[in-house]
Amino acid sequence: MLPVNARPSLFAVGSIKRIVAAAVVVGVGAGIPVVAATAANAAPVKSAPVHSVQAAAPAAAPQAPAGYTVLSGDSLTKIATTHNVQGGWQKLYDLNKSVLTNGPDKIYPGQHLTLGAAAPAQAPAALAPAAAPAKPAAASPLAATPVASTPAALQALAASIVPANQLASFDQIISHESGWNIHATNPSSGAYGLPQALPGNKMASAGSDWQNNPATQLKWALQYMNTVYGSPNAAWAFWQVHQAY
Repeated sequence: MLPVNARPSLFAVGSIKRIVAAAVVVGVGAGIPVVAATAANAAPVKSAPVHSVQAAAPAAAPQAPAGYTVLSGDSLTKIATTHNVQGGWQKLYDLNKSVLTNGPDKIYPGQHLTLGAAAPAQAPAALAPAAAPAKPAAASPLAATPVASTPAALQALAASIVPANQLASFDQIISHESGWNIHATNPSSGAYGLPQALPGNKMASAGSDWQNNPATQLKWALQYMNTVYGSPNAAWAFWQVHQAY
């Protein structure tokens, strides 16, 4: 023990240093933990949030005006109704005056008509359960399918009804009146069928199936031309002057 206010000797100081150094070495060797800044003790680094980039949806292609090619049996009224033309047959005629140069009541198979702007596409509807097949309705004589429908077939049918020396004139009249369309309807006057009878029910004198049977319409037309003009040849001569018969 040192005396009060006494300074330690050099030996004592050296001894103290050696003891402290030994203690440090012993502590390390004995597994006493030494605090150090390591990667394990460092605060975790937060990664920046990743934002996904979605491609923009492709723009819808502009829709082209809808078109329609006239078929045998068509009329402006029928086409406008079937294709939902806004404004009816009058609008359809206005859109196609450059094609329908003979007026709204004279359309012919093969003519290409503009229907106006195409309707926007609609998403498909959900599939409904299949319904049981319906029983076919009883056939009606007025709704019977005609035996001939194409212009060529109708002209062949006419050849079996009209005398050969009158057939060319008869063909000219029917071609100009209806384009060999058994359902041709004049939207202005209501004239109907192959011969454009006015009113159409005049043809009932040749048969009750006058609305759909081309043979009935052709027989009535021949009878009409013979009664009023004397023959199809005379009726065609009159038609060329007056554009009607």
